[in-house]
Order: sequence, then structure tokens, then C-alpha cells
Amino acid sequence: TGVNGQTVAGIPEFSSVTVFDGQQIDYYDSEIKKLITKQDWMKEFAATETWKKYTEIRERFQQTNKINIRFLMKQLNHSHGEYQRMHGCGWDYMTGHIHGFDEYSYDGEDFISLDLEELRYTASVPEAIPTEQKWNKDREQLVYLKQYYRDKCTDWIYFLMSRKGDFERRGSLFLRTSFCPTSRCFLIIIIGH
Repeated sequence: TGVNGQTVAGIPEFSSVTVFDGQQIDYYDSEIKKLITKQDWMKEFAATETWKKYTEIRERFQQTNKINIRFLMKQLNHSHGEYQRMHGCGWDYMTGHIHGFDEYSYDGEDFISLDLEELRYTASVPEAIPTEQKWNKDREQLVYLKQYYRDKCTDWIYFLMSRKGDFERRGSLFLRTSFCPTSRCFLIIIIGH
């Protein structure tokens, strides 16, 4: 979550977390400027070049969100605001059904969300209609997002399941839980600005 305009001491302007199987697995914010692991089974992965790439992605999210919130504040004639994006995917390994989502809120209220079945954004409030119209014109991006949530996001679920499973098999003190409750796995990335 991020804020712009009025900031509060100790609360970063931008923060991002990833949640897998109900557990926070990483954290990034604009003050520490590092992607931090939150689970022991992620520590080996954090030493890889890929981890550095994911840190750079969070830095780009931070910059993109800074632009987005300023645009929204100007459009809505606000002097400050909070912008949040929650995106990720769910996979039901019993049925193979994949559910991707990309949802935005502004000042704690739903703003706009992606409907992957219809391949279009839907405004939740009248103020989001200009954004909806602009984003729905970019068919190439919409097709990319559908592919991302269908393939890349679920690849992440498979990867994280194997990392967590490897860690558990090595006999660590990690509390054993099912990988995915009720046959469903969710990877949720929450970012904001």
C-alpha cells in the first residue's frame, strides 16, 4: 500500500508483499529498498540472481504506482490519497481451473478490476470510467495479462510449492501444513502507492 500527499512517520510511501498459501513470503518498501524473505524456505532463493530481478521489478512497480497515484489525485482533484493493487492467481489442482485477478483500490474503496473471462477492465465507481476506457483500448496489454495470469503466475505457484516442499523434506522445524487448503493454491501480490 502506498500513500501520497500526506505521509505518516514510519509508514513508507510504497510497500509490497507476496502471500502464498496464506503466508506472507516477502516484503519490499520504499524505505528499505530491498526484497526481504519472510519464510525460511525462501532464503536460498533470495540468494539468486532471479531474486535480484524481482527486487528490480518491485522498484519499477514503485515508480509506476507513483505516476498512477499522481494521475488519480489530479483526476479526482485530491491533495493526497492511497492507492492499492492486488493481483495474483489461484489454481485448483483438482480441476485445473486457473483464476487470475488484478484489482485496484483508491482510498480504501474498490476502483477498477480486470475481468479475465471478458478480457476487459470494469470500473467499480464512476470516477474509474476514464481509466477503464483507456486500459480497455490496449488490447495487446489485455492479451498479455491473460497469458501472464494463465501461465507465468501459475508457474510461480508450482515453483513455490516445490521450494516449500523441498524445505519441509530436509527436516527443518517448519510447521507442516498442506500446500494448498481445499485443493486451491493462491499467489497474491499486494502493491500500492
